[in-house]
Amino acid sequence: MKKVFLTLFAFSLIFGMYAQSGTITGIAGKVEYQLPGKTWKPARVGDVVTKGTMISTGFKSTALIKIANATITVKPITRLSLEQIVKTEGGTQTQLYLVSGRVLADVTPQPNQSTDFKVSSPTATASVRGTSFEFDGINLIGYSGITKLQTPTLQVRFVHAGEFTYVSANGSGVEVPAAVDSGDGKGLENVDDLIDEVTGLGGIQLVPVLAKTADIVIVIE
Repeated sequence: MKKVFLTLFAFSLIFGMYAQSGTITGIAGKVEYQLPGKTWKPARVGDVVTKGTMISTGFKSTALIKIANATITVKPITRLSLEQIVKTEGGTQTQLYLVSGRVLADVTPQPNQSTDFKVSSPTATASVRGTSFEFDGINLIGYSGITKLQTPTLQVRFVHAGEFTYVSANGSGVEVPAAVDSGDGKGLENVDDLIDEVTGLGGIQLVPVLAKTADIVIVIE
């Protein structure tokens, strides 16, 4: 066992990769988390979460998690897993898995450092290097930066701050993003209203996804 540990340690040094952790910085309502191999426990501000941790929020409950240069707001009725939190010599790598619900991610680029930040769902992956967006695996609204949205059929759309889009019902297309009023602070909480708004403006015409059948990659240019 000691030999295996030393081998893994040497491997991490060679490739300049070091395991990191996140911190719960804010809680509202009922929030629980489960460390790898442990039982569920109530979350408290200051608790440290590591790779493999599952986080769950209840009705009208939210959690704030700080991981490196990213702040993640876990919205109500959401279950989120921390898949990877790694520090490299050139930057950070963070990967989250959205089992259900939605998250708001605010990723701040660092000088002379790369940022690989991903939020995956059963059918979609949102990858950014520095922006702010809200994502539920189907619908996307941008708050800052420019996001490149790409489907498996290689259709590409660029989503700017204040724009909203979603995947078509067959999962093959994404309509041209349309500007929406995101100043109410509710974001995707009112996703039906957002769809009605852009449709009324002559914007998005595609039928929204009813089942998660798309494979989406979102990256920053």
